[in-house]
Amino acid sequence: MNLLIFILICYGACNNLIYGSIFEGFRNFLSKFGTGGNSIHKLFTCFMCLGTWMGFAISAILLFSGNNTPLNINNVWLSIFLHGLLSAGGVWLLHTLQEALERAFEKE
Repeated sequence: MNLLIFILICYGACNNLIYGSIFEGFRNFLSKFGTGGNSIHKLFTCFMCLGTWMGFAISAILLFSGNNTPLNINNVWLSIFLHGLLSAGGVWLLHTLQEALERAFEKE
C-alpha cells in the first residue's frame, strides 16, 4: 500500500508541475533560458524525467525525516536511487494510461 501511495504522490506532484496553471509562470520563466534537450525547462515537460527527480526528492525527504520508504532498503543512497527509478516508471505508466483513456473517451 505504501508503494502505491508513494507512486501516486510522485504522479500528483509531477502532474501539477507539468500541467498545473499555478506553475505556468515558473515554466515560462524557465523557457527564457532555453528549451532544448539539456535545459531545465525540458525537465518540467517530461513525466519520466521529472518523475525520476521527484522520486529522488520524496525518498530523501522520507528517509532524512526518519520515516520508512516503500522499498525498506538499508543503504540510504541506494534506496534514494531505486525510489527515483520506481517513481519514473510509475509516473510514466500512470501518465500513459491517462493519455490512453483521454483518447478513448475523445472518440466517443
